[in-house]
Amino acid sequence: MFPLKGRLFLATLSHAIFSQYGEIMAACLNLMNVPIKEFFRESLRKNYGVESDQSFETIFSACASFMFIGLAISFAVMGKLMDGLGRKETILLRSFLGILGSVCMLTSLLTNRFELYVIGHLIAGMLQGLRVVLIIWIAECSPDSKRGLTSLFINSGGVIMTLLVTPLCLPTVWGTQHLWFLLPCITALLATIHLIVTIFLPQSPKHLFIQQNDEEGARKALRFYYGDNETKEIDGAIREMIHENKQAGKGKTSVLDILQHRTHRFSLFLVFICSLVPVFSGLNIKSQYLVEILISYGLSQSNSTIAIMVISAISLPVSFIAPLIIEKYGRRPIFVLLTWLCAFEWVGLAIPEMANNFGWLFETRWIFACLAAILGQSAVNLGMLVMAPIMISELCPHNIRATVGHATQVPPIFIAVLEVFMFPTLRAHFGFSMFLFLATCCAALATILHTQMLETAGLAVDEIVARLGGEPTLTRSNTSVGWMHYGSLWEKEPEPTARKATKEQLIF
Repeated sequence: MFPLKGRLFLATLSHAIFSQYGEIMAACLNLMNVPIKEFFRESLRKNYGVESDQSFETIFSACASFMFIGLAISFAVMGKLMDGLGRKETILLRSFLGILGSVCMLTSLLTNRFELYVIGHLIAGMLQGLRVVLIIWIAECSPDSKRGLTSLFINSGGVIMTLLVTPLCLPTVWGTQHLWFLLPCITALLATIHLIVTIFLPQSPKHLFIQQNDEEGARKALRFYYGDNETKEIDGAIREMIHENKQAGKGKTSVLDILQHRTHRFSLFLVFICSLVPVFSGLNIKSQYLVEILISYGLSQSNSTIAIMVISAISLPVSFIAPLIIEKYGRRPIFVLLTWLCAFEWVGLAIPEMANNFGWLFETRWIFACLAAILGQSAVNLGMLVMAPIMISELCPHNIRATVGHATQVPPIFIAVLEVFMFPTLRAHFGFSMFLFLATCCAALATILHTQMLETAGLAVDEIVARLGGEPTLTRSNTSVGWMHYGSLWEKEPEPTARKATKEQLIF
């Protein structure tokens, strides 16, 4: 029996399908790299007289970085949008931006102005950032035992939708200089449908109860997502919100106050580590340069696109099992595993890069790159992009989520902007050694998560926060592999009576 049912399933499914316009727009520059690059070259030549290949490559790299500037902008305003407008209204704004960005990409070809595409690419970055709000929204609408499932369900939807549009990017289909604009037409349609669907979905119950003090509205939203007959679950959710609201009332929301609060500081640290994983993974580089990289390893444009399809198809089964195993095995082992996969991806990419650097141009070197990319895509399918949103929704009380989101998402984006902008130069100067450096960074992050990350699967947010702020302290012994309750929030295994007493204290 499928673990999701009723209106929660339909809401999650609609988000999983129709909210993916941002992912497709962000991938457009990579999937349509050759025709869009030719369009940029022609536009720069006609409008600005740019003829030099070196000048063009510099401008093109700068334009590719605009997506990450959009990410930084969205993370900078995300907190105010979440708490000011609300979760639902922020997603409505995201859908509107999706339509606007698609129109910009579409009209760029019609007017032969590459600047319009850059604006659309920047908006695509904003959509990627505001996707965090969508994950937090669906997590707040889900029962405690389904938070990870619904979050990864949406993540898997993005993987599948991107895979479905990839064949359309072949040179024999839409991957030409005159037809690539049809992909933004699809994203405009998806954004429009998502806008309409979102209008009819209720606001986050926690936002209604804690932020707006609307218990009746919160109960109505809970009945929509939990079911009309789930009175016991709804009452339990309301009690959890009461305790979480009390905890939120004792806390402050500035970054400085969070850093001075022992429990909140630790939560901020864990979320920040999770936010760094996508930055040091191969995701950002591949999103802009994967086709170009594969071509440098001996493949043609057409074969590179086919290789990307094969990579996505082989790693696709991970998307189907990830929502289930994150609840069965917990967040921690999954997050540690996917971070190690990112490290091994860089090692795999370093092999053909080293072959290029030393002139060992054997014909099968692209195979190593494809195998490495499968590991990286598997990490994405396991939930790499929703690590931080899940941790924000589980480790942080309602009143500090926006601040933690802003503080942990903005700094990594600046690293990503530099990474994408400087990649061609760094690759030319340092070659495979740069890949090994990034592999070392991912390995370090995996080690930190292995020793410090807490297991939160199935626990209510108020219970997690209460345990974090209680007598048991958070030490490395909490998370050592040798201990049988690996990843527990307790410093040592409490007696059954202690567990019962803690539960009663939380309830009453």
